Amino acid sequence: MRLLLILSLVFLFSLSISAQTKLNAEQQKTIIETMDKAASKVKTMQCEFLQIKTMKMLKREMKSQGKMFFSHPDKLRWQYTVPYDYTFLMNGDKVVMKSSRSTQKIDVQKNKMFRQITTIIFNSITGGGLKSTADFNVELYKDNKSYFAKLYPKKKELKQVYEVIEIYFNDSLTMVSGVKMKEKTGDVTTVKLNNVIINTTISDSTFSIN
Repeated sequence: MRLLLILSLVFLFSLSISAQTKLNAEQQKTIIETMDKAASKVKTMQCEFLQIKTMKMLKREMKSQGKMFFSHPDKLRWQYTVPYDYTFLMNGDKVVMKSSRSTQKIDVQKNKMFRQITTIIFNSITGGGLKSTADFNVELYKDNKSYFAKLYPKKKELKQVYEVIEIYFNDSLTMVSGVKMKEKTGDVTTVKLNNVIINTTISDSTFSIN
């Protein structure tokens, strides 16, 4: 479960949805084009995050915090700092997960589920990829001044895990502000991004797989 949670994160906050309006086809097309245009300009991103995991069976919340670093097109460092130290690194087709006790290396190309989820990760971080209909049915909604997308999985492997993934955007539609992932089990993971900085230099050592 930790593996699926780490891979899914990327993805990132829970909003109180009130007076939400589903966009029609023409409105959705216009907004997605705006989001894609903004996403194409994001070359690097770094931020802090707050993650809340609500487990249906346990009826309680688990909170964690950390830092995220992203470099276009395929480098990611997702590092938990509270309440434990755990780091997920992705660099191209290689993935490493490090804790104080162990290090696990994975070749993404040899695992179909990994390939699908890594695509979701990078699209969710920037908000790009909403035009693609291969993996998800996409619905866009407006809630007051904000917009969010609901992604319903199409492929079997993802449908077995997720009911829906919701991606939230800032009011200017320039970047993702958070993600909510609802699993088939009833568990819900939300991540909110804070203190986001884009297009600044990030050292290659941040994404080192060695």
